[in-house]
Amino acid sequence: MSAEWQARLNQNPAMKLGIIAGGGSLPSQLVDHCQKHNIEYVVVGLEGFAEIESDFYSRIGLANKIFLFLDIKKVTDVVLIGSVERPTIQNLWPDWETFIFFLKAWLKSFGDSRLLDAARLEIEKRGFTVRGVHEFLPELLMPEGAITKIMPAPKFDDEIELGFIAAKKHGEADKGQSVIILNGNVIAREGKSGTSAMIREHGRKGAILVKACKPQQDRNLDLPTIGPETAQLCANRKMRGIIAEAGATLLVDRAKTAQIADQHQMFIMGIKNEPI
Repeated sequence: MSAEWQARLNQNPAMKLGIIAGGGSLPSQLVDHCQKHNIEYVVVGLEGFAEIESDFYSRIGLANKIFLFLDIKKVTDVVLIGSVERPTIQNLWPDWETFIFFLKAWLKSFGDSRLLDAARLEIEKRGFTVRGVHEFLPELLMPEGAITKIMPAPKFDDEIELGFIAAKKHGEADKGQSVIILNGNVIAREGKSGTSAMIREHGRKGAILVKACKPQQDRNLDLPTIGPETAQLCANRKMRGIIAEAGATLLVDRAKTAQIADQHQMFIMGIKNEPI
C-alpha cells in the first residue's frame, strides 16, 4: 500500500475505507487486501454492476443515501473501483440533488475527465478523501516490458511509437484512451462506446491496440484497464498485440490475460510515457 496511507493510518488507526464497488473482480481483490492488512472497510455495491457481497446496495443515482451510509459508518477515505456505465436519467432518478449535479457537470463538460473532476470535488466536499486502488494494490499496475512469451518485433517500434503518441493526443482531447494501428496508420480511435466496442468494430488481423492514460486524467478515479476480456476480444479479431502505458494502466488478472495472449500468439507489453 502507499506510504501516505500507511502514515495516515499510523497517526489515526480509526481510519476506515469506503469501497464503492462496480463490476468485475477488482473490488474483491481490494477487499482481500484490506482483510489481509487489517484495514477497516465497508462496501457499497452499485446495483446492476457490483458482483461482490456488499454492506449496502444503492443505485448510482442515490448519492445522498450513499454519503449518509458512509458517514454513519465513519468512513474517512473512499475508493471507486470496478466497471460502471455512464449514468442515465433513469439511473439517477429520484435523487434530485444527484440529478442536478450530473446535469450541471454534463452541461459544462465535453469529456469524461471534467465530469470526473466534478465528481471528485463533490466527494471531497462531503469530507471524504478519494483514493486510487493502485495505492493499495500497486501490483495491479501494468509493468514495463512484455508480460507474454512473445514480444513485438523491432520492425514495429515506429508503428508502436506512432500509436502511443496518437493515443496520448486522443486522450488529451478527452475523447478516449485507445487507438488501433495497422501498417503505420491509425485505423480507429476510441469513442464514447469504449475500447471493447472499438475492438469489435475495427479490430482486424495484424492490428495493434494501444491504450494510454489521458494526460489530464484523475488517476485515483479512472485509470485505463486491460484484462482477459480485452485480450480475448483482440484474439477474436486476430490482432497482433496490445500496448499499454506502464505504471498508468490497471492490469486485471495478469496470469489469465497473458495466457490468452500466448495461446493466440499475441504480445502484451507495457511502455513508459515517452517515445520508444
